[in-house]
Amino acid sequence: MRNKEDLKTVRRTVLMTQSTADDIDREAEERGIKANSVMNERLDHPERDNTPAKMVEFQNFANEAVHLLAQHSPDEAKYLETRANKLWTF
Repeated sequence: MRNKEDLKTVRRTVLMTQSTADDIDREAEERGIKANSVMNERLDHPERDNTPAKMVEFQNFANEAVHLLAQHSPDEAKYLETRANKLWTF
């Protein structure tokens, strides 16, 4: 199967500030992805800062919290896990 990025067929030219371009390039380099992917991700999530990368970071934090809480209160750990899973909607 082709890479998701290879399926994009429409090309647009976008003007932006140098600081925005630098920010996109920096994020792409940090994450090991193309700048085009960062721009598409930002377009797909314009109203919130809830990007897939941040959701992974949040989920890792939630998993750790659930694990620690489960040792003392399994019911509260299950509740926290359920609440965290509901946040997976972008």
